[in-house]
Amino acid sequence: MATNSINGEANDDHESVTIPLLTSERSNVNSTSQVAIVGANVCPIESLDYEIAENDLFKQDWRSGGKIQIFQYVFMKWLLCFLIGLIVSLIGFLNNLAVENIAGLKFVVTSNMMLAKRFGMAFLVFSVSNLTLTLFASIITAFIAPAAAGSGIPEVKAYLNGVDAPGIFSLRTLIVKIIGSISAVSSSLFVGKAGPMVHTGACVAALLGQGGSKRFRLTWRWLHFFRNDRDRRDLVTCGSAAGIAAGFRAPVGGVLFALEEMASWWRSVLLWRSFFTTAVVAIVLRALIDFCLSGKCGLFGKGGLIMFDVYSASVTYHLIDVPPALALGVIGGILGSLYNFLLDKVLRIYNLINEKGIAYKIFLACAISVSTSCLLFGLPWLASCQPCPSDASESCPTIGRSGNFKKFQCPPGHYNDLASLIFNTNDDAVRNLFSKNTNSEFQYSSILIFFVTCFFLSIFSCGIVAPAGLFVPVIVTGASYGRFVGMLVGSHSSLNHGLYAVLGAASFLGGSMRMTVSLCVIILELTNNLLLLPLIMLVLLISKTVADAFNGLSGH
Repeated sequence: MATNSINGEANDDHESVTIPLLTSERSNVNSTSQVAIVGANVCPIESLDYEIAENDLFKQDWRSGGKIQIFQYVFMKWLLCFLIGLIVSLIGFLNNLAVENIAGLKFVVTSNMMLAKRFGMAFLVFSVSNLTLTLFASIITAFIAPAAAGSGIPEVKAYLNGVDAPGIFSLRTLIVKIIGSISAVSSSLFVGKAGPMVHTGACVAALLGQGGSKRFRLTWRWLHFFRNDRDRRDLVTCGSAAGIAAGFRAPVGGVLFALEEMASWWRSVLLWRSFFTTAVVAIVLRALIDFCLSGKCGLFGKGGLIMFDVYSASVTYHLIDVPPALALGVIGGILGSLYNFLLDKVLRIYNLINEKGIAYKIFLACAISVSTSCLLFGLPWLASCQPCPSDASESCPTIGRSGNFKKFQCPPGHYNDLASLIFNTNDDAVRNLFSKNTNSEFQYSSILIFFVTCFFLSIFSCGIVAPAGLFVPVIVTGASYGRFVGMLVGSHSSLNHGLYAVLGAASFLGGSMRMTVSLCVIILELTNNLLLLPLIMLVLLISKTVADAFNGLSGH
């Protein structure tokens, strides 16, 4: 007995010396977790160790490598950041390219049937195509990669804070995240693709750092430097920043988002590398968008990425414009806290449904899709047709996929203002709300109906078994009531109604997401207008303060 115990201790000591200090391997069962002790199948989640034990063995290993090993380590860090930025920007571009063409084709076919007075067939094509896309996204998510459901931001935040959930950065999750996000956004669900892009960027970074998936992994010896928790965490941070930069074409906002919302460990060298990563994203996206503006990318071109250069005119405002901005901040805080409260209740109900099995998950997603299609097609019939303005900056009515003046069921020379918002992609709806010189385009009733629809559909669309984010739906909802406030203020303010929509989007983002600095920079980069900075700062601070006074729930 004593001899066996001594031999066992000797073997343990031998293993502690021979096993590498920095390893990427995970144990199958976490026997140290108080939750996992109950049973191996109860909790497969492990904690991560981000601290490197700089003992004598570690220091001796680095000294033996010399300057060449240090050069390899530093060079690989920057090379991986470049590859992360390049790959994430390509994925973001292809994501938008696919959504614009799939959704665009759907709206073109439906609009042509509306022109031919085949309203029943138009609704059938619209609803069936939406249901098919939603069903496809739900099936591949439920059966292939359940970790790809939702935005993925909570999972990435958990990892960066030391919690390692299985499968969140696998190759399977990455592929399903990309394809499922394209299908879900194209299906006219009130979901966004910015959140899934954060998860996508994190997946790309994690896979590059370990040389690929577990089955198809590169054995290049230079990659062994990054097979530890700390360096992998830094790469995932750069990947999440690149995801925001690719989703909104906001490189500085992506870095600040990772700093403010995602990472708990931050160093100056990580700031440099994440900034370099997002700079690569911005350059690649700029080149790809310029290529597509000439019409070489099908229906992709006019909008490009979400809110690309939507407002480049000069902005002038006076002291009289401050009270409406303050009011928007208060409204955003109240609505944001209510939004998060209702979202929390709905997600609890969805969890009860999802626990019953995969069939219930898919049925829930299909039910939300059918309900959404009925509302999007039926609500524009409540709006009255408006005559086309004589000074319209674009063709009226619009007979295509996007535009400010949707014809829908109206006679020649008239447009349906509610259809211009609700019978459109979320990106185009935001562009229409943010558009300048359109103060007389929308009616009060249409804006109010659109706001209520966005508010509740975005809540009920979140939580289904499909890759889906909340950033863009929150922006659309905030922009709608911001535009409504601008219409109420009218000629008493020097601000354009489109600028009120921008401030409304900022207030609702601050009230629901509870961020300030990163959101401020993201909105400025989206709208391409630095003159809005003081008002956006004011609105974000007020909305977050008011929302925090009601509850501490965040909208991620």
